[in-house]
Amino acid sequence: MTDTEKKIAYLRNYISPSRYERIVEVSKNRTNHLAVVVENLYQSHNMSAVLRTAECLGIQNVHIIENKFKYHLSKEVSMGADKWLNLHRYNPKENNTEDCIKKVKALGYKVVATMPAEKDFMLDDVDISVPTAFLFGTELLGLTRQAIALADEFVKIPMYGFTESYNISVSMALTMMNVTERMRHSDINWRLSENELSALQLEWIKMSLKDPDGILSRYEQDQ
Repeated sequence: MTDTEKKIAYLRNYISPSRYERIVEVSKNRTNHLAVVVENLYQSHNMSAVLRTAECLGIQNVHIIENKFKYHLSKEVSMGADKWLNLHRYNPKENNTEDCIKKVKALGYKVVATMPAEKDFMLDDVDISVPTAFLFGTELLGLTRQAIALADEFVKIPMYGFTESYNISVSMALTMMNVTERMRHSDINWRLSENELSALQLEWIKMSLKDPDGILSRYEQDQ
């Protein structure tokens, strides 16, 4: 048994059995195979809706590029979804787009920009057999030139009306619902590894406790 598994076995005594069962159930449906990247979202309700959708779909990692606008959360919209996700924020520079996309690629992701382009794919045709991060911009300005230049592929979402774009949170929901469902019904190895699963369960159990550090200090003393 690993140290993480030992800590889980110890801490689960401090939460209800139903809470622990729920943590196990939800964590088994989490994935790192797909990720979401958002650039310059300036309306808190859109950012919050993106996080809520990501959490509902089991997408664990969201990368947030903060160039002109800082990340703000609307708790009424997010419904607490943010605390169950791994949020990666890029904001120390005036332009953080390159740092984010290079890091995402270094993690092994193909970066797919959601926008029409000369050579693009329809949503149903995007290859998700490899780890893929989907890149979203604002509906007003779209993605920056730098983001477009760094993207590996482009995808467009079907539209049949006069309006030329979806709201960003709707665009993200349509895209990620499509690809997560295709992923889950495929033979892709999309689930978390045993180590990733244990680490996530431990973090969620700690978030369910009032004094996790105090309880863990007692655990360390008992070892």
